[in-house]
Amino acid sequence: MKKEELQHTNQVLLLVAIVLAALYFGAAFLIPLSFAVLFSTLVLPVARFLERKWHFNRVFSSFVGTFLIFVVTGLLLLLFIRQVLVFVNDLVAQRESITAFLSGVQSGLTERTGYTLEEQIDLLNQFFGEAVSFIQRSVSRFLTNTTGAVAKFLLMLIYVFLLLLYRSRFVKFIRMYTSDERSDEVGEIIAQTSRVAHHYLWGRIQVMLILGAMYIVLFHAYSLKHAWLLVVFGALITIIPYFGPFISGLLPIIFMVLFGHSFEAVVSFTVLITVIQLIESYVLEPLILGYEVQQNPLFVIIAVILGGAVWGLPGLILFVPLFAILKIIFDHSPALRPVGYLMGFDSKKGSRKAGVLSSLRRRFGK
Repeated sequence: MKKEELQHTNQVLLLVAIVLAALYFGAAFLIPLSFAVLFSTLVLPVARFLERKWHFNRVFSSFVGTFLIFVVTGLLLLLFIRQVLVFVNDLVAQRESITAFLSGVQSGLTERTGYTLEEQIDLLNQFFGEAVSFIQRSVSRFLTNTTGAVAKFLLMLIYVFLLLLYRSRFVKFIRMYTSDERSDEVGEIIAQTSRVAHHYLWGRIQVMLILGAMYIVLFHAYSLKHAWLLVVFGALITIIPYFGPFISGLLPIIFMVLFGHSFEAVVSFTVLITVIQLIESYVLEPLILGYEVQQNPLFVIIAVILGGAVWGLPGLILFVPLFAILKIIFDHSPALRPVGYLMGFDSKKGSRKAGVLSSLRRRFGK
């Protein structure tokens, strides 16, 4: 008996290793397809509404749902580019104040280090020479990555259109592998997994709104220039869990230094922005997102770390809903139900309607 259990354990470990290897080496194919599945389930209610209420055919409703993703993504990108252009124009207008700030820094370095202005200029020229080379390499990589990202985005849109168009065939394909006795259960699994994208997106929106509100209060308290640019960028980049908020907190600190705020203001601002990052990453992110996808906050963190290790940046976004889908499958499998329970989020039936705030009060009010 022990030998059979050991063989079963080895088979499970071998299966896990094969799946992880397939995910890692098949990333170029699986990442666009995974994003397409996520977005297609997100716009599926729109396609169904057009077919049911306005009697659109399947082709046109699928095209409208795909085009909606394209329009929303384009508008967000346009908003961000417009804010960046405003910042660049203001940076040019602030050239004299920035030059005066740099002159003050040079004078301070002369007093504290003994380096003359000529020696500092030589060091700066050397530094800028290396910096220009680095920027050239970075721009080249950025353009290459941007071209690849645009190609993958277009490929993802094609996937979304085809998934919406042939969604009934995919459902029938899954039902063909199940017995008639489990037909209702399979239908429930499909329905639950199709709702994962909506709960995941709503959880993300809640985190973005709370973080954006904290940023607005902090930035206006310190009279930070281009606060709305930083808020928009900071909210959007939080779609990358844990690492995105770090980047969104670093840029405001750079702006504080760049636009000549005092040393004390920069230090206090850095402390407050760090506190906000800790609250967002280790309180709001696991609790709100975990609550929306009904997943244990511990496994939200595990999903993020494992996703980053396997798929890099896309994995940080995709593995949380992927783990939520796995939990649904585990919950309907007798052999894996304990794993689904371990991954789950303790909540009373129907408590999702009560909202996240009531859940937080129950948890911290014990």
